[in-house]
Amino acid sequence: MNCNEVLEQLSDYLDENARAELCREIEEHLHQCHNCQVIVDGVKKTIMLYQADRAVEVPVHIGTKLSAAMAREYGRGAS
Repeated sequence: MNCNEVLEQLSDYLDENARAELCREIEEHLHQCHNCQVIVDGVKKTIMLYQADRAVEVPVHIGTKLSAAMAREYGRGAS
């Protein structure tokens, strides 16, 4: 299985009812591919946060930096 195939099958892999063979193939690829490990880990963490149904507090200094970066990115200038 290659990286594109892993990404195409990611939602099926993360489904609790995923086929054992699919899980085995993807996990085999993940043991060899750091980039896919990072992607899968990020998606898993995002799902966990969403399912937790709780607000995540961002420290003020991080929120300020994020707001400034977003303003720069969208051409409005930092506030």
